[in-house]
Amino acid sequence: MLQADMPAADSVTHTGTHAAIRPAPTFLPQAAQRLPGALRGPLLSLLGLNRLAVLYDSLPRHEAPAHFAGLALEALGVSLQMEGAGREGIPASGPLVVVANHPFGALEGLLLAHALLPVRPDLRFLANYMLSAVPEMRGLCISVDPFGGKDAARRNVAALREAMRHVEAGGALAVFPSGTVSHLQPSRRAITDPAWHPNVGRLVHRTGADALPVHFHGRNSLFFNLAGLLHPAARTALLPKELLKKRDSVVTCTVGRVIPSATMRDLPGDEERTRHLRMRCYGLAPAPRKVLPLFPRPRPRSVQPVATPRAPSLIRDAVHALCESPAFLLSEGGYSLLETDAAAAPDLLHEIGRLREETFRAVGEGSGKALDLDPFDATYRHLILWHEGDGRIAGAYRFGEVDRILAAQGVKGLYSSTLFRFRPGFFALPGSALELGRAFVHADYQRDYAPLLLLWKGLARCVLRRPGVRRMFGPVSVSLGYSPYSLQAIIDWMLRHSRCPVCSPLVKGRVAPRLRQPGATTPPRTEGLDYNGLCSLVRDMEGGPGVPILFKHYLRLGGRIATFHCDRAFGSLDAFLSIDLASTPRRMLARYMGEEGLASFEASKQRADAAARRTG
Repeated sequence: MLQADMPAADSVTHTGTHAAIRPAPTFLPQAAQRLPGALRGPLLSLLGLNRLAVLYDSLPRHEAPAHFAGLALEALGVSLQMEGAGREGIPASGPLVVVANHPFGALEGLLLAHALLPVRPDLRFLANYMLSAVPEMRGLCISVDPFGGKDAARRNVAALREAMRHVEAGGALAVFPSGTVSHLQPSRRAITDPAWHPNVGRLVHRTGADALPVHFHGRNSLFFNLAGLLHPAARTALLPKELLKKRDSVVTCTVGRVIPSATMRDLPGDEERTRHLRMRCYGLAPAPRKVLPLFPRPRPRSVQPVATPRAPSLIRDAVHALCESPAFLLSEGGYSLLETDAAAAPDLLHEIGRLREETFRAVGEGSGKALDLDPFDATYRHLILWHEGDGRIAGAYRFGEVDRILAAQGVKGLYSSTLFRFRPGFFALPGSALELGRAFVHADYQRDYAPLLLLWKGLARCVLRRPGVRRMFGPVSVSLGYSPYSLQAIIDWMLRHSRCPVCSPLVKGRVAPRLRQPGATTPPRTEGLDYNGLCSLVRDMEGGPGVPILFKHYLRLGGRIATFHCDRAFGSLDAFLSIDLASTPRRMLARYMGEEGLASFEASKQRADAAARRTG
């Protein structure tokens, strides 16, 4: 509970106007206890320990820790305001480790005991050994000694084993993994917990427990933090007065969602587990207050309402006209696929722009305009998925024929050039290419796998219609509404496990992502995670949405990631994806192209390779 090194009052007896006070718990360091009485008395008064002793003596004797914690908070005039998604879902049974930041000292321990013991009567605290000096709290504590000494290591190992046995038996355990109170970290330019001990990650993993993150809002005074820069002992000595400063206040804490044991198991190592726990704790902190900048940024543009749809009869007539033309690609399972351009189907393009904006806004992205259309739509091709029964567009892709665009407009004619910088060598890679982008499946059709499968079959037909096309590339996005930790985990995993060695030196994002982690949490490392582990981690972190499904399908096709770009105007983190169809597993190509189409693609590739050898 109170892992901060907090001293408290020695036994004190007041005379004169005060009645005798029953002995208070003795938290003074042994060196201070050996001081002569003439010095010890003024020291107790200076540190505020006498006042704490008076408060302690005013409490009725009671053996129940929950009741004692409530009485102590009442005496201090402190109340707790709990909020957050996990507030109503605290598990009433089963192995559970509660991890919390440590901003004040004694106070958060009392608050946790008061709040959680009614739900988890089996709650215990892995706590500073001095807490056991409080008789009313002694039964809650599994004591550790943060100060060292010749026997401290042995005692701490024994305490950790006892804590593990308690959790393994189905009990609940609360820990403050920093071991000391939050204080000013000059290197991090923040008042926050020092590094969390990796033992907490080890404990959660080895016991198979779920974890419950709790974040207490607030901090100790500036004087407390500045004093700690002179010497840690000065900070320790001020803790009693900091507790007294919290009198007659409301402390807010946010309770996060329970972190399943499976998520912790998938993380690569105890340090990464501890890092994740810290991030989940500090991710609950309120957003920092805005400071008026010296040069204010431009006001954000307003978001326009999404455009109203065109008359269904206009859309239906346009689709039926395309179905009777070479634009028709295939029909399957009640859907039809069409390939067209903007000039041939202006009403369809309007509807695509409307549905794009509606779909992207639903995941925290979007242009903010009534229609998600740009000048590139006029020169690109559009793959449209039409649901026959509903008479609606279910999804679409936009793609550009790279050789034709480069010949007519140069690199600036590519949409990707607005997000990424290309070196000339990129366009000298073997084979022709299609640039992909602006893919969507409308929310009404996302529960079914068929629309995405059919869009990919449509892309395969588009490739087969263009002999010599071997590569596909373009941006694939994640919403910037995801937490910085999730975004950094996605970046780390993609560049660690799926980096494109060919394209990475040739393509760079125009705006490199700079994701500040909450609570001075170090960025996540994902070297031990497979893709499913990454998806579980992000899904757990975000409380539902995981890694966007397009990543999974692109990677299955052999796609690789070269770099990332941060598009704050659109609200997205864009990965540059490149697929060399010559390296795509044959069974995947057959799934989308069909055996006959695959044979045609392979024959075209062989002719192109032979021509390259002759000219080379």
